[in-house]
Amino acid sequence: MIKHSILILFFGTILILGLTGPSQGPFDQRRDPVPSTQKVAHSSHCAGCHGFDEVGEALVDAQGKDINIYDDWQFSMMGLSAHDPFWRATISHEVNQYPAAKAEIETTCLKCHSPLGSIQSHLTGKPYSYATMLQDSLGLDGVSCSSCHQQPARNLGKGQSGNFTIDTNRIMFGPYPNPFQGPMQIYVGFNPVFSDHIYSSGVCAGCHTLITKTLKDDGTPSGDFFVEQATYHEWVNSSYPAQGKECQNCHLPFIQDSVVVATDFKALKKRYPFGLHQFFGANTAMLSLMKNNRDSLHLLLTSPNRLWDESIKNNRLSISRAATLSISPLQVFDDTLYFEITLKNKTGHKFPSGYPSRLAWLQVVLTDPTGTDTLYANGILDKDGNIIGRDLPYEPHHQESKSSDDVQIYEMVMSDLQGHLTTRLNAAFKPLKDNRLLPLGFNRNHEVYDTVAVWGEALTDPDYGIASTSGADIIAYKLPLNGNQGLANLHVSFLYHSLPSRWMNDLFTDDTLSQVAQFKSMYEGYQLFTELISKLDIADIDLSTTSTRDISNSSQIMLYPNPGTDNEVFIKFPDSFGNIQSIHYDLIDLNGMIIQSGSTNNKVWLNTDLKPGLYYFIFYTDQRYLGIKPYSKF
Repeated sequence: MIKHSILILFFGTILILGLTGPSQGPFDQRRDPVPSTQKVAHSSHCAGCHGFDEVGEALVDAQGKDINIYDDWQFSMMGLSAHDPFWRATISHEVNQYPAAKAEIETTCLKCHSPLGSIQSHLTGKPYSYATMLQDSLGLDGVSCSSCHQQPARNLGKGQSGNFTIDTNRIMFGPYPNPFQGPMQIYVGFNPVFSDHIYSSGVCAGCHTLITKTLKDDGTPSGDFFVEQATYHEWVNSSYPAQGKECQNCHLPFIQDSVVVATDFKALKKRYPFGLHQFFGANTAMLSLMKNNRDSLHLLLTSPNRLWDESIKNNRLSISRAATLSISPLQVFDDTLYFEITLKNKTGHKFPSGYPSRLAWLQVVLTDPTGTDTLYANGILDKDGNIIGRDLPYEPHHQESKSSDDVQIYEMVMSDLQGHLTTRLNAAFKPLKDNRLLPLGFNRNHEVYDTVAVWGEALTDPDYGIASTSGADIIAYKLPLNGNQGLANLHVSFLYHSLPSRWMNDLFTDDTLSQVAQFKSMYEGYQLFTELISKLDIADIDLSTTSTRDISNSSQIMLYPNPGTDNEVFIKFPDSFGNIQSIHYDLIDLNGMIIQSGSTNNKVWLNTDLKPGLYYFIFYTDQRYLGIKPYSKF
């Protein structure tokens, strides 16, 4: 009787306020509350109030554009996580390699790609397998509403590998004070509660810190562990927590428009700021692949292309903001073009981050002014999607690129217990290389450094050093001109690939497995699917010997007397260099041999046995190159 009275009172309130209940929408919505035995909610229970509003009053921005939560989420990699064919193929591949560890491999993977099915199953004491997920609507729901909005403030940020806390009291935490509770209580059977912890990066920690057990060849644990990804810890070891910048600031970008956050309840007040549930990321390749193969994946067959395209566009916009590219003054001497590239990481974590297949690299191309003749190429893909010049088993980190084979590739490379390169997650023992761009403020003395460490040759690069917190990498390039004279155009691109061929080649050795074979058939053409992050084009470079092109318009270093007759050379550095404490120099001859080296502030004493002739001073600090100046000794 009490329950009936509450219902009558609620619907009476609706009539008094001129409200209506949720109406049927264009997708498969649920009209009944979540079953009492179920502690998490399928997204279809949320769609009725947080999906598309046919009258255009709710979940629209100030310009009337539809920004409904359900559609934006549904076409993101969060909404599609359980259907990802690369992930499904990888599980099949790993289990085939380690059949004795099948249950543990699947359990670990499902906790993050199929969290609600996994959580509900384990709450009832039942195991949860990949085969179970395929028949489970909760599992196929991906990383849906309850995965985040049922995480309480307690233990936030402490979870890892899919082990995070869920409040099982049928509560949904939201960002707005004094929520109108009645509709969710009646139609869903959950209680909306305000808590601003939902804005915290800690909500992301449980799945974006993934530590796996290293397995021996027979599938038994070696006793070792491998940090497959630690995006949350990368953010922790950056400047952004202190600035109050959370994961949501970039990946669920806030708009300041006031928005009615639920449909069909006209008396609801507008709320702000509103976080777009578009989950901006970088996986345009997978979104495109899934869109083009949605029939084979039995996925959202009636979905309009515009929703897929909008998700792809948002991810492309996100990755275009990941880093900036700049170049030093260009110098030509002794048939060589010299310059430095500076990359600055603009993300709140390493770049690339997340799954270790992902890589980014620099492509440098020098052509004649018409673009028809290539004079130099570094970082070009061949027809199979392989980076030409890449060393085997992997390309080392470079502080200096002296040839077209010295390609700067930012990646994490894994090794197994025998020290061999591997792409199998459960074989991974330690990195051979991790030179991914560091976030601003990264510190090698931070308490979480062991999970986000730098590995390989990058350890000796000052840009990755203990004192380096700039979130940047500087690479010196020396382009051999091979006698080419006249004018040339330089093209520098920073590129990204989430599904590179070198990773897929190992996976496709198991193409007799149905999931691997299916993904392999979809992958054709995607080996060349790269994203452009940043680009520089410089036209009409004079390749004449001793030419200088200062594209930054900064003042030049001055040497005097030049030409000189004695052994004392004075140096004036431009104000734009700032207060540099220690400047180093190399004096080289026309054969590129270093004749003399040292440090200076404003004067160099030349060796007394220096013969008359033309030389070049190269100036640099521990962190960066400063410039090259010709010097004549009479």
